[in-house]
Amino acid sequence: MIIVGGEKDSLETAMTYLNKKTPVLVIDGSGSAADFISKGYRMSIHEKGEGKLVFSETFKLEMMKSAKYLRIENVWKIPPNSYEEVTEKLQKVLNINRKFIYVHSVNNTTYTLDRTIQDILFRKCCEDEKDKEILHNKILDFVDLWDRPDIAEKAIFNLENINNLNRLQTSQYNLGEKYSYLSKLFRNALLNNNVDVVKQVLEYIQDKELYRLFLENFLEDLYKFTGCLAGFLISKQDISKENHIVRKINEAVIKIIGIKDLKPFMEDCTKNRIPEKDIFKHFFIWAVLVDWRDLAMLFWKRADRDYICSALYASALAKKLAENSSSEAYMDKQVALMESSRYYEDLAYSVMTEFYWMDKKQARKLLVTEVERFNYTTIFEITEKFTLMKFMGHAACQTQLNKIWKGRILSDTSNCKAIAAAFIPILIMQIVNIDNTVERTENKFSPSGLLNRLEQEAIPNGLFLQSAVNLTNWMRKIYYFYDSPSIKFIFYVLTYMSMVVIFCLFVLTDLYPMSEKTPSVKEYFVYALAASRLTEEIRKAFVIKRVSLNLMNWFSLWTLLEIVMYSMFTTSVILRFTLSAENFYHARMAYAITLGIFIINSMQFFLVSKYIGPKVIMIGRMMFDIVFFLLIFAVFLFGFGVIYRATMYPNSTPGLQLFREIIYMPYWQLYGELFLDQLEGKDPSKCTNNATLYHNGTMERCPEVNQINTVVLGVYMVITHIILINILIAMLMHTFTKVQDNNELVWKFYRFSLIQEYYNRSALIPPFSIISHMKMIIIFIYHKCTERKNNKFKMKFNTTVSANLAILEEDAVYSYLTLSTRLKRKHAQNMEAEKDRFVAKYESDTDQTLLEQFNLLSSKLDTIQETVSKEMKRTTTTSDTLLFRKDDEQHIQLNAPSDLSGNRNDKNEAEKYWYKERQKEGTTGKQKREYKQIEVLIRPRETIQNTYI
Repeated sequence: MIIVGGEKDSLETAMTYLNKKTPVLVIDGSGSAADFISKGYRMSIHEKGEGKLVFSETFKLEMMKSAKYLRIENVWKIPPNSYEEVTEKLQKVLNINRKFIYVHSVNNTTYTLDRTIQDILFRKCCEDEKDKEILHNKILDFVDLWDRPDIAEKAIFNLENINNLNRLQTSQYNLGEKYSYLSKLFRNALLNNNVDVVKQVLEYIQDKELYRLFLENFLEDLYKFTGCLAGFLISKQDISKENHIVRKINEAVIKIIGIKDLKPFMEDCTKNRIPEKDIFKHFFIWAVLVDWRDLAMLFWKRADRDYICSALYASALAKKLAENSSSEAYMDKQVALMESSRYYEDLAYSVMTEFYWMDKKQARKLLVTEVERFNYTTIFEITEKFTLMKFMGHAACQTQLNKIWKGRILSDTSNCKAIAAAFIPILIMQIVNIDNTVERTENKFSPSGLLNRLEQEAIPNGLFLQSAVNLTNWMRKIYYFYDSPSIKFIFYVLTYMSMVVIFCLFVLTDLYPMSEKTPSVKEYFVYALAASRLTEEIRKAFVIKRVSLNLMNWFSLWTLLEIVMYSMFTTSVILRFTLSAENFYHARMAYAITLGIFIINSMQFFLVSKYIGPKVIMIGRMMFDIVFFLLIFAVFLFGFGVIYRATMYPNSTPGLQLFREIIYMPYWQLYGELFLDQLEGKDPSKCTNNATLYHNGTMERCPEVNQINTVVLGVYMVITHIILINILIAMLMHTFTKVQDNNELVWKFYRFSLIQEYYNRSALIPPFSIISHMKMIIIFIYHKCTERKNNKFKMKFNTTVSANLAILEEDAVYSYLTLSTRLKRKHAQNMEAEKDRFVAKYESDTDQTLLEQFNLLSSKLDTIQETVSKEMKRTTTTSDTLLFRKDDEQHIQLNAPSDLSGNRNDKNEAEKYWYKERQKEGTTGKQKREYKQIEVLIRPRETIQNTYI
């Protein structure tokens, strides 16, 4: 029963229901009987310990006043002699059945009326139902129906309700049973984005097998009933193919991201079941696809490993979903998906910050480690393929890239010194380091270990072996130096510029038809260099970039420029050997254009510079702005060109020449050539109106003078010079500002492609690099057969190393989730500071062994110990002085003359007296004082080292 307002009859009815043990809900603030009952309810207190109901001393008086007030206000029509009777009835009912009364205030904004009614029904159900199993199912049903996770937490997911928790593990009620109430609750919680319920289930249901069975039963429903793009793509797949749901998800995700090698799940062809390691990964990918960030974070935390890779993959997936939403019926989600993409990238960035803060060397190693659960990709690969610029700008990524770029060259080696060493090999000995972590541990099988033993045993051949080892190390240093990407880059630049210079020489000075002169040696040399570079570009396209389903991921501005360049070069060579002397100017023109493109293409070399590289990227992006501008300009170009042609030269002859004449005049008017002589009419001696003469090309045709042409010119100049040109300037300025704001970040991202390109290139310069390409083909086939593909960008470690990386990554996640905001901000600031000096800092700061780190820590500890000792001595001296002065002041106050002791506020006189007394003390000797010594225990270096180990 619910009482809203009401008269005396409502009060009587409520009392009748209460006597029947029926719950009564009273709406406080609705007036009349409801307010009267609510006030009585508040003035009575039920003491649970003693089982009694205690009424306030003024209960009867206050309730009679309340009844009288309601009577005066004409809200409650009861006779005055009934005040006491109504009060006594209410007191009697409260004394017996107060627990069946529920009060809800209309002013309560935190707890709604429907929740109050749900609480009443839930309590009534719990009291009436005696069967525990049926009650358990009803509770789950209520939680699902009302969306009340607080009820689930109170009645089921609580360690005090151990019986209910145990019941959830039985086969009849567990999560793996398709028609159980718990599986229904969990399914609906996922579909309705009920994070609290999902969190409770994940916290108290730990058996992964139950979640696997749940996925087998409901995974397809999750994609089907959420209305996400992946579900739409799954529904469009061929029904005749009975594929497992995992294969359907892979096909849908591949279609979204456009890269076949980055499918999210490994397919088990032998048995259609979800592996245990992919259980929470399925939930995570599904939550990312439906763009429910809170749910995705819950499942991300439940993963056993690969946290950073999972976050980056989610960022890439959300980014591609946002791009595909513009072409599908999901445009309303585009902004939210881009925000989610940035959120996941920031998550990966923050975890990597904590990882890098804990262990920098292992953090860099994680970037190039193959991730088995994501089809053996790497963090670097995901970051580069999906343009995650912020993560690529992390200090860990940049130090790893710089380590690859330098190779074995010492990190503090300047560029000038490296260039000088490239031509003066004797300098290589000082700047190349051949030691690595494996070679640092000298064992009996290493050359250095063997040499040490030979020296110790005084074997006569020790000197010979010493010379052999030195020669081997010298040769290895030379190899490592010339094989480093930075040195490869230097020689490729020199080779390319040499080719361009020779190309210019023979095009400008030695290019004749075949009938007059055969090609020179310079020309054949250019052919060889160009052919070797073409084979290198083909290798780079198919080995490094790997053609994806989305061709725009493969092609870039520079790729398109190189395609045009080599196409023009091939055309030029063909024309050069086939055209006769009369038509040789076509070959000369093709050679000139090709040479110009070769020179423009050399701008790619500026990408290595931190300051010029972003400007080159900016030029490339501005080219796309110019293309869009030309599309708009072409509309006005043809529009006004047709007007000019129709009014000045009517009845023209159709053909290609007409098309040229339409665009000729308005195009050059854009640059200031107005053609006013033609608009105003020419001298009849220079042109003719005779159709025969201007058709056979004897004389030019005279334009017809028309006043409209001047008006058209004025309108055209306003549109092009004031509107279109300013639009182009604004577009270019927007691109410039966007790139300039992320100047360093853009350069750091594109630096990855540059370093990867020169890492995979041969150390041999063109044209000898063709030999290296043949060797690479053999190595590629060998790696395909043996499945060995390790390089500096993609490495596969043993189980122990992978397990250590997983433990450190899990610690980084825990640190990120538990650290305070202040510490996170401090770590991030340190990362930002380190990114500015990563070029020379990473090796000395991150490549230290454990023993070196202990020694560094011990030396710092010694410094701290010395500082503490000095401070202790200074503190002791200060305390001695203060105590001595305090005793002197007491002595002055006790032994001072009467004029001073009687007037102790006279500080000047007291100080004079103290000074005299001190002089006397100096002649008679100092007083002896004893002080308590403070001892600070500082553990020695050996103790700390042994304890840590």
